[in-house]
Amino acid sequence: MFPAEIGIDAPGYPPSLRSIPSPPKTLWVLGSLPPADAVAIVGTRHPTRFGRSVAEAAAGSAVHAGLAVVSGLAAGIDTVAHESALAAGGRTWAVIGSGVDVPTPICNGPLAEQIVASGGGLIAEVPPGTPVSRRNLVARDRIQSGLSLVVVICQCELSSGAMHTARFAAVQGRLLVVARPKGPEAAGNASSGNLVLTDPNGCDPALLSATGTAAELIRARRPMADVVVEGREGLVKLWGRLRPA
Repeated sequence: MFPAEIGIDAPGYPPSLRSIPSPPKTLWVLGSLPPADAVAIVGTRHPTRFGRSVAEAAAGSAVHAGLAVVSGLAAGIDTVAHESALAAGGRTWAVIGSGVDVPTPICNGPLAEQIVASGGGLIAEVPPGTPVSRRNLVARDRIQSGLSLVVVICQCELSSGAMHTARFAAVQGRLLVVARPKGPEAAGNASSGNLVLTDPNGCDPALLSATGTAAELIRARRPMADVVVEGREGLVKLWGRLRPA
């Protein structure tokens, strides 16, 4: 299978992505593109049991509600989201920061193949052969949210790339759902991003690398998250309200 090149003016280019600020001019796709009814599930590369539990519940219950799952193929939460969607009998899509023919991390090569073989796809705005870079990883975050109706932050640190995805979700007008940890799970660094995003007093835009109009938008949100869920149970109820017609 060879990657397909889809320009922004092509009929197959996702309408939801075309409408975001700074849409990618070209998409490279190995496999297929996700349907409009998709949810992005993202988070830290180093999840605790809490984070893994939320990601499993988010992906599995989303599939059962008829939603596609989008994530980034990274270690940690992304991997759990893809694997859980596949285990539930659904399809999933990975938006990556390298060429679709060189998915990273290398250890997720078999998972990438399974994603495509199951009817999903790998998506990038950089051409085949492009190595991964931090810049590309941040840029791909806007594509994850842009392809989705909802963005779920399962667990993340303040330094996590998921914080960029949260910013993009707000700017793009996507529903931002964040799991709120309790008790011991609320301590330590692993969930520090969750605590900021669910703080009823709001979030400092600088923590989301937001400037200009994006900073103004974020400063006005109290909390930053549109929906705060209490672990797995809250996610299952959420999808019931978002079930496609």
